[in-house]
Amino acid sequence: MAGNTEYKNKFISENYDRIFLTVPKGTKALIEERAKIEGMSINGYITSLVNKELGIEQKSNKNEKKEMEIFLF
Repeated sequence: MAGNTEYKNKFISENYDRIFLTVPKGTKALIEERAKIEGMSINGYITSLVNKELGIEQKSNKNEKKEMEIFLF
């Protein structure tokens, strides 16, 4: 499965940018709780807020899920 991990890392590096976010203690729990209420991951929730603020149209979850399915098999 080592090849699978290498493939995933390559795919992510070619298609996504990473941002490391530091927040005050307790804020992560609030974000996590709100994301759960919205039925989203923390990453998905923050990404949706940033996209909304920037006026970027949200990608269809179906497309993203199909991309992510590649990683699972």
